[in-house]
Formats: sequence, C-alpha cells, structure tokens
Amino acid sequence: MAGLRARLLGGVELRLDGEPLPPLESARVESLLAYLLLHRDAPQLRQRLAFLLWPDSTDAQARTNLRKVLHNLRRCLPETDRFIDIGARTLRWREDAPLWLDVEQFEQALADGRLEDAVRVYGGELLEGDYDEWIADERERLAKLHMEALGELARRHERDRNWPAAIRCAERLVGCDPLREEGHRLLIRLSGEGGDRVRALRTYHVCAATLERELGVEPSRETRAMYEELLAETAPVMGGRHATSPFVGREEEGDRLAGAWQAAARGGARFVLVSGEAGAGKTRLVDELRVRVNAVAVEARAYPAEGTIAYGVVAAWLRSRAVSARLPRLDRAELTELSRLLPELGGGAAPPEPVSEAELRRRLPRAIGRALLNAGAPLLLVVDDAQWADAQSLRLIHYLVRAAPSARLLVAATARREDLDAGHPLGALIGSLQELGRFTEIGLGRLGPAETARLAERVAGGPLDAGDLDRLYGYSEGNPLFVVEAMRADAPADTAKVQAVIAGRLERLSPPAAELAGVAAAVGRAFPADVPARVSGFDERTFVAALDELWRRGIVRAHGPGAYDFSHGRIRDAAYAALGPPRQRRVHLAVARVLEECGGEAAALASHYEKAGAVADAVRWHERAAGEAQWLHAHADAARELERALALSEGLPPGPGTAGTQLRLLTALPAPLVACEGYGSARMARVHARALRLADRLGAEPEPPLVWSLALAALTRGEWAAANDFGARLRDRAERDGDQVLRTEADFVHGIAAYWSGDLERARRYFTAAVRRFEPARRGAHVLRFGQDTELIVRLRLAHALWLLGRGVEADRERDAALAVAQGSTHAYSRAVTWLWAAVDAVDRGDDAQFRRHVRGLEADLDEDAPRQVRVPMELFGGYLDLLAGRTGPGLACLRHCRDQVVHGEAPAPGLPGVATRLLLEAYSLAAEPAAGLALADEALGMGRGARLWEAEIRRLRATFLAALGAPDGEVDAELRRALAAARRQGQRAFEERVRGTLAERGLRQDRAI
Repeated sequence: MAGLRARLLGGVELRLDGEPLPPLESARVESLLAYLLLHRDAPQLRQRLAFLLWPDSTDAQARTNLRKVLHNLRRCLPETDRFIDIGARTLRWREDAPLWLDVEQFEQALADGRLEDAVRVYGGELLEGDYDEWIADERERLAKLHMEALGELARRHERDRNWPAAIRCAERLVGCDPLREEGHRLLIRLSGEGGDRVRALRTYHVCAATLERELGVEPSRETRAMYEELLAETAPVMGGRHATSPFVGREEEGDRLAGAWQAAARGGARFVLVSGEAGAGKTRLVDELRVRVNAVAVEARAYPAEGTIAYGVVAAWLRSRAVSARLPRLDRAELTELSRLLPELGGGAAPPEPVSEAELRRRLPRAIGRALLNAGAPLLLVVDDAQWADAQSLRLIHYLVRAAPSARLLVAATARREDLDAGHPLGALIGSLQELGRFTEIGLGRLGPAETARLAERVAGGPLDAGDLDRLYGYSEGNPLFVVEAMRADAPADTAKVQAVIAGRLERLSPPAAELAGVAAAVGRAFPADVPARVSGFDERTFVAALDELWRRGIVRAHGPGAYDFSHGRIRDAAYAALGPPRQRRVHLAVARVLEECGGEAAALASHYEKAGAVADAVRWHERAAGEAQWLHAHADAARELERALALSEGLPPGPGTAGTQLRLLTALPAPLVACEGYGSARMARVHARALRLADRLGAEPEPPLVWSLALAALTRGEWAAANDFGARLRDRAERDGDQVLRTEADFVHGIAAYWSGDLERARRYFTAAVRRFEPARRGAHVLRFGQDTELIVRLRLAHALWLLGRGVEADRERDAALAVAQGSTHAYSRAVTWLWAAVDAVDRGDDAQFRRHVRGLEADLDEDAPRQVRVPMELFGGYLDLLAGRTGPGLACLRHCRDQVVHGEAPAPGLPGVATRLLLEAYSLAAEPAAGLALADEALGMGRGARLWEAEIRRLRATFLAALGAPDGEVDAELRRALAAARRQGQRAFEERVRGTLAERGLRQDRAI
C-alpha cells in the first residue's frame, strides 16, 4: 500500500510506499515513533514525551535528548513532515497520513471476531526488547488479548474436532508464556484427545523441565494429575521424578559469561567459546546464563555420528520456535533464499533456482541475518559441541558478528579444545573474531575437592561420609558429569570410569527403555519421537512408558521444537555401544528407511545406510548428499561425499553398471575439488586418470564438465598439446549439440593454451572469438556450469595479449571494458581474476600506480574462502607491494616463498609458475640483486609452465644482470639480441621496443640485419 506500513508487535519494521526502510538507529527512536503512532488521536507535549523517554534526566537534558532523537527520526523516516506535525511545543501523527499499523489491525480484528486474522497479525510483544516504562502496561494488555484469542481459537477448533489446528494454537499459547501451566495443560489435553499421546507426554516433560529450570518448582497437582492419567494404562516404571542436575561452583566463569551477555545486550555482537573436557559442565554453564538473564535463546547442537550437513546448525536455529514464528514477516525473496535450507518454507513449490557461489554468499547470509536478528530483543544463539559444527554455519557466525557489530547478539559455543586440529574452521572463526576484539574464551577446569563434595551432596540430597567423598573425588578427579552420574540412585557402586558408571545405569533400565535408548542413540542426533517409535515397533503405550522412563531417569531431555536428545553425548555413546555391532547394523537400516520415508537429509541417510552395510543405498545417498552440498557450494563436503561414494562402490558387484556409477561420480568430483584445491592438485590428477581409464574401458565419451576439467588441469601442468586436444573435444561436442556456451569455453581453452605457449596471435584470435560468441544473457549458464564468467576471464587476457602485440589502443579498450563489466558483476571469483590479470598487465607495462589500484580491487573481492588460484597471486602481489614501498627484505622473502610453492609444489592455476617467476625477476631488478636475478633467469629459461610468455623480458633482464655483474660486453649484447629475436618470434612488439631501448641505452648501433 502507499504510505507507511508499520509493525510494532515484535521488532519494529517499517515500509514506505511498499519499500522496506532500514532499521531505526536506536531504541529511543523506535520508542518515540511508537508512542506517536499509538497516541495519534491527540497532540503530544514535547515536555511530556521527554519525561516519558528519559524519566531519570533533568528537564533540560531530556528536552535536548528529544531534539536529538527527533533529528535522527527525520533521517531514518523519509518525508517525515508528511506523517508527523512537528510543532514548537507538540508533536502529533497527522490524521490524514496514510498508515497501516499492526496494533490497530490486531485490535480491529478482535473487535470484529476475526480471531484467525488477529493472531496472524500479532508478531510478538509490543516493541520487543524495549524496556521503557510507558510500554509495560500496553505490552501486557496486548499480550493478554493475544493469549485469550489463542485460547478461544483452540477451543473452537476443539469443538470442531480439528485437532491439528487446535494443537497449533495451544503450542503458540505455550510459546507465549512457557511458565503458565494452563497453556501446557491445554496442549496436553488436546494432544491426548487428538490421539497423540507422545506429544502430550512431551508437553508435560517440557513443562516440568521449564518450571524446574526457571523457578525451581515442580508442576502443580492438577498438571501432574494429567500426566499420571496419561501414564495410567502403561506398565509401572520405577524411579522418582525427573530432576535437573544441580549447578555448583563456576561463579567466576558465570560472571564472565554474564558480562559478555551484558556487553552484547547493549549493542555489541560477540562470540564466546566455553571450552573444557567432556563432562566439565560447558552446556550447563550456558543454560544457567539463559536462566540468569532471562534471554531469548535459540539453541542448536552439532553431532559427530552423522554426515556433515551444510548449514545444519543454522537450520536448527531457524526452525526454533523463537525464530520460525517470525519468518512470515520476511520478504518473499528472503523466504525463497531460506527455503534452500528449510524446504518446508517453499510450500510444496519447486526449490529456488541454483545460483553461483558468489551470489549465494551475497543473498543467503543476508536472509539468515534478517531472520535471526529481526526479533528486536537481545538474542542468545547457542551451538553445543561446536567442534562438530559444519563450516558453513561457523562462517555464518562470523558474518553475523562482523556485518552487524551493533546487534544485540551473543553467540555462545561449547567445544572441546582437544578436538580442534590446526585446520578446523572453528579455529579460523576464533582467529578472525579475536582480531576484531569480539571473542572471549571461558575455559572450564575440573572441580576442586570442596566443590565436588558440594555437588555430590546436592545430588544425593543430604550429607555424605567423608570417606565416600574422598573415594568419589579420587575416581572422578572433579569431573562434574562423573560426580552426577555416580551419585544417581540407579548408579552402580565403586566404578572408577564415567563410561562404566553410565553403562551400569543403562543396564538397570526396563527392557523397553533400554531398547529405546539404543535405537535413539543410533539416530545419532536429536530425534523426533516418531522415528524411534517406528523403528522400535512398540505399541503406543509401551513406547510412551519407555520414553517417560528415559526422561525421568535423566537419560534424555526435551530438545528444540518437537524432539528429544540425550542429556549428554557420553550417555548416547554408552547406549549405542550396548546395542552391539549386529544389532547396530539392523537398527541403522531401520532408521534409514524411516528417515527416507520422512524426507530426511541425504547426508544422514547415507551415513545410516553405510553403517547398516547397505552399500548400494549408501552410494546412492552419498551421491545425492554431494549434489545437495554442491547446490549450497559446500565444496569440501561435496568432495568428501563423492569420494566416500567411490570408496564404497568398490564393494558393489563388478560390471558395467558399477563402472558407470563410478564414472558418473568421477565426472562430478572435479567441480568441488577445483574450488578446494585448484586445477593442479595430485588429488585432481588421480581423479582425472581414473575417469579416463573408466571411460576408455566402457567405450564412453567423457562428459563436457570432465573434459573441461581435464583441459584446465593440462594447462596447469603446462601440457599445451594435451590441452588443445581436450579443447578440440569440447568444440566437436559443442558443434554436435549446438551448445554455444560450450563452444565459447572451447575457444577459451584453445586461447589459453596458445597464450601460455607464447603464440600470441593465435591466442588473440581464439580470445576474440570467445568474446564475440559470448552472450551476456547466458552469463549465468557459464558461471553455473564452469564456475567462471568467461567474458571477464577472457577480456583481460585478450587485453594483455593485444598490448604485448603492440596494439595498445585496442588493449586499453578491452581492459577498460573488462574492468567495467567486473564492477557490475556479482561473481566474486571472476571479478578477482579480472583484477589479478589487470595487475599482471600493469607490471608488464611498468605502471606501478595501476598495479596498486588493481591489487586493491583484488583485495576487496578476496574473501576468507577464496580458492588457491586467487589467494596465491594475492600473496605474490603483497610481496611486490612491499618491494615498491621500500620493504625490500620482506618483499623478496614473500615472493620467493610463493614462487617455491607453485613451482616446486602444486600450482593451482595455469601459468601461475610463470607469473611468480616474472614478478620475482622484476623484484630482483628493482632490488639491485643481480646474482640472484641471474640464477633465476637461467632457471626460468628452461622451466616452461608459462614462463615462455615472458622469454623476451627474461632474456632482457638476464642481460642487465650480466652487465651489473661485470660480464663482457659481447656476452651482454648477445643476450639482448636473443631477447630481440624472442620478441620478434612471438610478435611481442611491446617487448621488442623495450629491448631496443635497452640496446640504445648501451649505445649500440643497430644493424638492419638485426
């Protein structure tokens, strides 16, 4: 609608004439705007507004503050005077200003009896996260109306026996006030009446755990009576009521964590790592923070016992009740992006189109950030066992903290430091946020003897014998998990290992509960109750009784929306071990089949089928998991899944079918590998060799993506003839299929082969043809199929070739065109390659200012996950910049190190050894180090791998090094003549003129025959 559309229920959100406005600058600006909107029936005195917003300030200071806030409001709300009448003594919302206000819509829907519309428009508490006194009464009034509407709606649906709708209303009612038992009782009753006893049981479990954690009390007699009635027809179970383990000690650590929260809540996003050994109480410390500060908490846990799922932690956050309730407020485009992670948001529609990696990284984090940070209130994001978290979720945490530094956000992670190896993505996250000053680590050691005794006596419910306490401390060494498990009523006596204590407790479960614990452990993560229910085959009453026993004995706990989880990973491990290998395989197979029917994640299905020994199914699901990972550009995950599928395929029956499967996997593998390692890795070479052998054995023509990858690998190794052969295959296939995109890529391959072999005129023809064939409308097809924007990649190479050929005007035109297209491109990799070759071109031209400019452009496009074929040149350029700035020693050291990497190690891209050699030679010339320069020039003349492009310049520099070292004039002049001959042979007019200039400087007379 035209005008202002304002949401105040939940976080403040404004749209002006249909377009979203940026968030308001401060809570005070939000508060002022909200007050004017809610009291628009009359003018508001400035003096009264100042007092309401700053009750503790002097009148003069409050009025000054009001003027500042009003000034900020003018900046945030365009055309402010269109909406607000700003007078000398009063402010008033204009009566004729076009306005849609959610509070007004909510109350009007209630007045009209449209309860569905009312609860739909209610997006959360009024000005959630704002604690000005004037808001409290109105917030409470609106919240009460909303809860009454939900209750009435639930009862209407109950009368109509529409149980799903009634239960949804009751669940929302519980979410509004988890401490209000009436909501839990309503949900228990509706679930029972609707025939879902498991949901009813879980509701009681959540209610009891919430009351105990938040208030230290158990449910009321009325609520407990409903629970007992629910279990009345099940087999009796021994054991007392469920109780959360007591929390002892950790005062200093708790204060530090609370301090980090307070800093974040004031508007300074932070990341806190709570580290310690298994059982140290890391998760419990974070739980205590949530209770202590009454934070809006969104929790997720990472798991080791399943395939890695890209954005798995983030998806768990998004599915939490606190976040998912606000997702409908997002734009359609944002919901579309989130449906990449949450398919249920698509409403059964086709998934969104695949996009390039750069485009995904631009869109998806922004949509996730909007979903997580639009609540208004300070937010606590929790990730348990972050040592198992996926790299994409950890990268998203970095984005949230870096991109929204003033967000009221604390990300609290728990992890075992001993599980973090040198390349772990959590280590990279920690290092990055340390540099920003937004990281805190809180290490948890073991408890001392006194704290161990306090904890044991709290668990036991009374004092213990000093000898027993000494023996317990000797066994546990102060590990809190050991103490709690050893002191439970059903724990075995005098067991010196925590795993044995847990195993002993599990042995005392009833047979159905023990069976259920094993099945749940095999699931490997938080489990919705229906999965183990179907796998176990128990009837509903038996299942409910067994699940309740596990809950009351502290084996499992309610987790997230609709699931359970083990109270500790070590308990899960013990329950899984108790199954034994044959039973484990059978359970994994049953779990896989249930998950497949339920639409489970491909990576988890692959893991379960593999553990079940169902090789063909495991291969199929690993391949599908790779596709899903590649769709999200999780390249390392995709490569790992494909390689695992290949390894497992060796166990399939030999024959053409298995060989065809393997060829298909090998054809898919280079795409993620090149993103991880570049074109020239040994791993890539093994994949290519195996794929060619298989294709030859099957008599099959390799598919274009594999041939293109083979071509780039050959170019990287400096095998120009092989690259041309692969280019010809691409051309033939393109002509046969009428595939213009593939034809352009074939021209690219031929052009690069000619370029690096020094045949510049031939390279120019192929590059020109590729640019001519390239259709901007198909830019996306190039990016998705081959990972590059071919126009950008080719134009700069064409510009460099034209400059070397002496066609400077044309070279400038192509260079400028490429840079102009790059400025508007969303494909970061291709932009980076454009800057990279513009920088190389500037070095050859001797234009240091342009070199610095292009390196700055490359640096701006370089993200932490850029592939090696971009990162290595950036390191080279950094060394050259040091040299230009007079830091000769560090600059040369960096250049030598980088060159050694690509010449004597694995070069990630074609010609990179030649580029590194060219830069280091130029650096030796600038640094006046002729001996080192001469040695390198001698090596360069015989190395190939791209150095041939610069043969004339290498020989010219070699001659200057010889002269500086006092070599005879004849030797120097002969080398310059060889440089001139090389430039002429390759048609390099630019280098020919440079050699002539050097000859002229030496005062030599040029003979026409030369």
